[in-house]
Amino acid sequence: MTLVTAEELESRQRPDGSFGRPAAPQHRVVSTILAARSLQEAGLHDHPSLTPALDFVLRTALIDGGVSIDGRRDGVLSCYTGMVARLLVGVGRLDDATPVLEWIVRYQPVAFGGVDYHQPDGPMWGTYLRTRYGGCMADSTCLLGLVPAMSALHAARLAGTTLPVEPQLSAMRELLTDRRLIFARDGSIMPLAGRTKNDPDGTRWLAPAFPLDHVPDLVEVAQLAVDLGVPDDAMEEVRTMIESWRLPAGGWPVVGTRAIRDAYRPEPVDRRHPSELITRRVAALAGWQHSDVPQLDAHLVSVRRWNSADSANHSTTSARLRPPRSSDVQ
Repeated sequence: MTLVTAEELESRQRPDGSFGRPAAPQHRVVSTILAARSLQEAGLHDHPSLTPALDFVLRTALIDGGVSIDGRRDGVLSCYTGMVARLLVGVGRLDDATPVLEWIVRYQPVAFGGVDYHQPDGPMWGTYLRTRYGGCMADSTCLLGLVPAMSALHAARLAGTTLPVEPQLSAMRELLTDRRLIFARDGSIMPLAGRTKNDPDGTRWLAPAFPLDHVPDLVEVAQLAVDLGVPDDAMEEVRTMIESWRLPAGGWPVVGTRAIRDAYRPEPVDRRHPSELITRRVAALAGWQHSDVPQLDAHLVSVRRWNSADSANHSTTSARLRPPRSSDVQ
């Protein structure tokens, strides 16, 4: 994927605050959310594109608090609702986030393998959520929605929300503990991105990536687990896998990729060189990470030096990287 500077991304923003090519505003909701997410998660909280992008989403996508990706009530999905809530809380707009957070509290179940860790009172938002995209709210609640939704509730709790978020957060902690973050009932890694010919096990989603879309990477799932207090012994396989991506000289590279056109993309996918963004994300897991974490500041200095000297030589992704091997978690 081609690198995209913050300035270039800003130049692509439409006058209404949105990003994307479709003519209809409601069809630019997803691309706008992902553009805003890339800026916020890179730490560019004051970037001039962020506020108008979020304003566009609030005007265009909200239906009774849920975020619709196509303007219809049946287009409301947990993953994008969670992402928008998290974005708003992240920039200090808790009042704007409250209706979105209320949707999560009111409608988002936490379930896995027939075990109901949490079921909200009242009717389901829509029966389509039992089947669409593999079943967002089926007997096993899809992690694609749970991770951003529960991350948003956790962020709101830290920001001082008075909403009753504890039942769902406690349920999510239990679910992640029971499934050891990433494992299905048969012991295989959940194929969150689907299976393909090149990735028959569906594990490519695990690889550290930036920018991210509705599919998390392993570091994002691990961060939620740390935030919620999942016990260390339930994260042993995940810790081993993340360690397997650490470079010999220190730091972590961008290993995975997402096909997002309009997003801040300052670093290439290159498993040979450290990424400042990925390394910082791993550093945030210091509560359970290895003894080298105190040395990450030194690693980041070398990352910046490499980015400054060589980024011009890495304008596109140089290679397709392998999906994680099963040996990564053994």
